[in-house]
Amino acid sequence: MNELLQKWVNAIKSGDPKQVTALYLDNGILLGTFSNKERIGHELILEYFENLLKQPVEVQIISENSHVFASDAVNSGHYNFVVSGKTINARFSFVYHKDNGEWKIISHHSSVMPET
Repeated sequence: MNELLQKWVNAIKSGDPKQVTALYLDNGILLGTFSNKERIGHELILEYFENLLKQPVEVQIISENSHVFASDAVNSGHYNFVVSGKTINARFSFVYHKDNGEWKIISHHSSVMPET
């Protein structure tokens, strides 16, 4: 699953919100780090990434844990976002579904790490 996460990271680094959105299933859901809005479907997911990628965003993978099944997979862990020189520590969960032979994100949750 590392290659699927890396594909998402590379799409973020590209700065192209359409490239990122294309990784999600048409009716996929995004619970993003930088929004309190539940985003279902490409239109709302695209809106999120259009706002996020107005400036360059770097993603640093800290840890990841994967479970792969026949047509579904889960990947969760920690990553950092670096935006405008500021590092945001976050945790993530991606759920993938194989759709017509291609892995797509069906659910993505990301949130800021709580302070301990």
